[in-house]
Amino acid sequence: MAASIRSTSMPSRLHPISDKVSESLNQLSHWQSSPSTSSSSLCAGFSGLCDLYQSIDDLLQLPQTQQALVHRGANKCLDEVLEGSIRLLDACETARDVMLQVKGSLEDVQMTFRRRGTEADLQRSIKTYLSLKKSIKQKTIKCLKALKTEKCRFSSFYNGSQELVAVMTVVREASSTSITIMESLLSYFSASKPTGSVKTTAALKWIGSGRVACEEEADKMNEMKRLDAFLSEFYGQKSKKDDEQAWNAQERLKAFVGGMQDLEDGLNLVHRHLIQTRVSLLNILSQ
Repeated sequence: MAASIRSTSMPSRLHPISDKVSESLNQLSHWQSSPSTSSSSLCAGFSGLCDLYQSIDDLLQLPQTQQALVHRGANKCLDEVLEGSIRLLDACETARDVMLQVKGSLEDVQMTFRRRGTEADLQRSIKTYLSLKKSIKQKTIKCLKALKTEKCRFSSFYNGSQELVAVMTVVREASSTSITIMESLLSYFSASKPTGSVKTTAALKWIGSGRVACEEEADKMNEMKRLDAFLSEFYGQKSKKDDEQAWNAQERLKAFVGGMQDLEDGLNLVHRHLIQTRVSLLNILSQ
């Protein structure tokens, strides 16, 4: 998840907007230096990215910025960024589709618990969810490969005025950070049931009230992996579950599904900012 954001020196005449851009870049640099894939970390990344895109859009509205971007030689830079924005929007759509599929399947499991369905009903709904997690893995792997390829395109630099180099570098930094967040989000939702050592397996065994046999190991897993581990364990129990186990399952599902709304809102905001930035660049290109 870590990816360094280069320090971008903005021309002094682009201040004070350039100060906001620099501040947003610094915040995102700090975010990327913390290797966490929790939902709260992803939400913080979305928030920082939205602030950055808002500052970039303000920057693109400045006359001196538009003058630099319509200068001869800038078209190639704009074309490359616009092509990349299409791929970013595609990745955003894929991430949203994956998120909604996972959310819908979990809501089905949640509804089965609420209706006090039979043991067979519970097993069937959980099995459907676990099967979904396997099916979306290939979809996310394909998207992750495409994002990795796209990120490799951000190594080139531009020749031109100081304003052109600074603005286009910031736009590309925003795109690179967007890719990093999309990668983290896709990895978060495609995480399958952890397997491996006996120590790890023991950490996944949730008992009655939800106590974890090895809290230190479990703390290393994000919420998605914990939930998958819990549902896998629940699904694997052949004996009938008691009321306490059923209640615990409902509470865990309720907390997780409720928390997904923040991720969904954050992703939707980033999607809107990506579109707005693309529109602003297209308007400049058409001048």
